[in-house]
Amino acid sequence: MNALLASCLEGELDPVQGLAKLSVAELNFLADALFRLLDVGKPEFGVKSWYDAVLDELAARGEGPTRGDQSAVDVSKTRWGLLDEKPE
Repeated sequence: MNALLASCLEGELDPVQGLAKLSVAELNFLADALFRLLDVGKPEFGVKSWYDAVLDELAARGEGPTRGDQSAVDVSKTRWGLLDEKPE
């Protein structure tokens, strides 16, 4: 698990002030990683709350969907650089 993601789930990162200090790329990375955790049968407690908080921070910066928007978060900025290797 990525250190940034672990700091969220282990309570080391403040959900308001901590997210405000992260870059858009880091927020996009978190949104993608948290969404992947939500996509399992029984996600860990708190994952949905963190995912919502990250989406709210992205929306506040004008970088993500607004609350109620059904579109997905654009994680293209981090998809091949921070999370996965680009397929060949």
